[in-house]
Amino acid sequence: MFGIGSTELLVILLVALIVLGPKSLAKVSRSLGKAMGEFRRVSTDFQRTLNAESAEADLREQEAQRRRKEAAATAAEEKPAPAQPAPEAAAAATADESDSLTPPEGSPLAEALARARAEAEAATPPPGSGSAAQAAPGASGVTSTVQPEDGPRA
Repeated sequence: MFGIGSTELLVILLVALIVLGPKSLAKVSRSLGKAMGEFRRVSTDFQRTLNAESAEADLREQEAQRRRKEAAATAAEEKPAPAQPAPEAAAAATADESDSLTPPEGSPLAEALARARAEAEAATPPPGSGSAAQAAPGASGVTSTVQPEDGPRA
């Protein structure tokens, strides 16, 4: 227990017997035994309480995680399917997803970033819809200067 062997314990008991006497030694040993039993009972009860509280906290944490996952799954099911992005936008989105500096989903920064990307995509004309495509067929896209035909030049 405390590194006390049987011979040391025997010496301690003999000294206690001599100092206290046989009658009071019995009373002291009985009260010491009761105190040790009470101490063990309290420490065991304390340990059980700690274990129960720890288990209850773990259950609460697991329940909270399960609720978060269910909420995320419900939110994902309620989201409308996004339109098919242009190939350049898909490549940019793939590059952005692999970036480790992307903000977490649902944060205000992520929402602002998504709005900025949507505005950039809306402002950028799709390939093949430039001014040359809107010109008359057969136009080379080079503008020419047309001089008015008011009369002879001097």
